[in-house]
Amino acid sequence: MRFLLYSLSFIYGTIIKLRNSLFNYGILKATKHNIPIICIGNLSVGGSGKTPHTNYIAKLLSKKYKIAILSRGYGRKSSGFNYVNLDSNPILIGDEPLQLKLNNPNCIVAVNNDRNKGVKKILNDKPNTNIVLLDDGFQHRKIQASLNIITTPFYKPFINDKLLPLGRLREPASEAKRSDIILITNTPYNINDYEKKKLKEKLNLKTHQTIYFSSITYEKYKCINNNTELKNENEYTITLVTGIANSNPLKHYLEEKGRKVNLIKFPDHHNYKLKDIKKILLIHNNEKSSKKLILTTEKDATKLRRFLPNFTQKIYYIAIKVKIDKNQKFNKQVLDHVRES
Repeated sequence: MRFLLYSLSFIYGTIIKLRNSLFNYGILKATKHNIPIICIGNLSVGGSGKTPHTNYIAKLLSKKYKIAILSRGYGRKSSGFNYVNLDSNPILIGDEPLQLKLNNPNCIVAVNNDRNKGVKKILNDKPNTNIVLLDDGFQHRKIQASLNIITTPFYKPFINDKLLPLGRLREPASEAKRSDIILITNTPYNINDYEKKKLKEKLNLKTHQTIYFSSITYEKYKCINNNTELKNENEYTITLVTGIANSNPLKHYLEEKGRKVNLIKFPDHHNYKLKDIKKILLIHNNEKSSKKLILTTEKDATKLRRFLPNFTQKIYYIAIKVKIDKNQKFNKQVLDHVRES
């Protein structure tokens, strides 16, 4: 089996390298648009923190500019171009695009698999748009981004990974050279400068590249119904419901805070069904604690809201924010790029 995976990984890597070479030598063409296009992507599949950092950049830029966020809407049950509204169905447009819209109601958010067509549609419909953010567009070589940002988790950076299907890389680690900024996400708070320096040296950055480290902070529990914050959250036993790539950091965070956590884990981007709700309620109701609650992630909350009539108690979600080390330098680099483009 291992030999088969190596063989498939080699074949896959050869195809990807050939495709990238065709773009690098101009045989395959990339379209350039007349406004800044900032791509926030990665080299691996899922779970590297693209969406929270897209949200961070959107909030940074929307103070001065008219922003559009364009995503493919991974896992959505629709095709073509769609605008995302505050009341959109996450099944049709994707959970992460809806999450971005809820966090940035004044920004345009849209989904389309073809990024060039998506940008053209936005600029035609909303000509006052100043900047387009591509959420997960690094492999979409047909569009020429003016700034490429890739995210990679501290606990497993792309240099320690392998190509699909042997590992989780969508393209060789060497393709990181196309990026302008590398964001090391989920960095532990107790990491010192020496350890950061060692990782930076291993990445072997090019002269045009800048590296930043970011970590996540968890916010107060909020009720799915009305976003009100829960008081005295430390008193509750938690039934934790997740449909994300890696739920371990959240579980560990809650346990470090002294919470008892019963984790119910679903696949990333899971589309919940009534049988899932029954399973959640069964496990939650069997918990003996007198003070207990159901807690989920902000992304999962977009899909669980439609099942609220099936719950007899309130459900809460916990949102995250990213904290970028040397954030003033990062903010300036992004803002300077926009001003100069």
